[in-house]
Amino acid sequence: MMRALLPWLVAWLSLGAGERRIASYSPGATQTLLDLGGGAEIVMATRWCPLPKEHPAARDADVFLPDLERLLQTKPDLVILPRMANPLWAEKCAGAGLRTLLLHRESADSVSRDLRLLGQAIGREDQARSLGGELTRLPDKTPRPILIVWDGVMAGPESYLAGPLAAAGWKSALTKGAWPKFDWELVASTKPAAVLWIQNGPKDGTVGPYPEKLAEMRRLPAIQGLYCVVKERIYRVDNHSNWLPGSGLTKSIPDLRTLRDRVGP
Repeated sequence: MMRALLPWLVAWLSLGAGERRIASYSPGATQTLLDLGGGAEIVMATRWCPLPKEHPAARDADVFLPDLERLLQTKPDLVILPRMANPLWAEKCAGAGLRTLLLHRESADSVSRDLRLLGQAIGREDQARSLGGELTRLPDKTPRPILIVWDGVMAGPESYLAGPLAAAGWKSALTKGAWPKFDWELVASTKPAAVLWIQNGPKDGTVGPYPEKLAEMRRLPAIQGLYCVVKERIYRVDNHSNWLPGSGLTKSIPDLRTLRDRVGP
């Protein structure tokens, strides 16, 4: 345990008085900070943030029940808030003299914009530019429609997943919206080339067949004739942080590209 803890502890203690101390209220931003090499600067995060178990940061940041006194105890000089944070909480942080960064409003390119924002905030613009390139590089393929289902909602063309999907040769099978509620009738009308179900779990997995969901869809009269069902293109993937709105998505794009090649033109 001590051997695993030592690298983080050394990096933590080596932070000088002029270096950053970051409180992250966004799991996606936390993953981005790790990928940008700023993990040792995190002093506070949420219990959902994908930090290694041995990382010494406090894990009680809560954007829904924020506690300014608790935040100030960690002595941060940069507070990162997700886009759905209460504006009053952002104002309170700024009013306490804390540099406060609010992530962009959700859109098809919000993740790549957040990458640039975070890279600038911690002085790692080059690394952020490199990661962002993976999210914006469009393949030489006609995008095929895919339906992403996650926690009872579906990813639309205005969701943050739209950009990474485009980078892998896909587009949302939906025509509008960010995260409409899941509905079988809507699924039937979209006629996707494939369906991907995201399942939350303790670790990230790779995209693979979902035979249980395929069997369920085959039993539904309105669904069983869909091209994706007939061709058995029903998939699932386990998510811990790779599908959150952050740099973890760059690790999912290769899987999505492989799936796109499997589906064909």
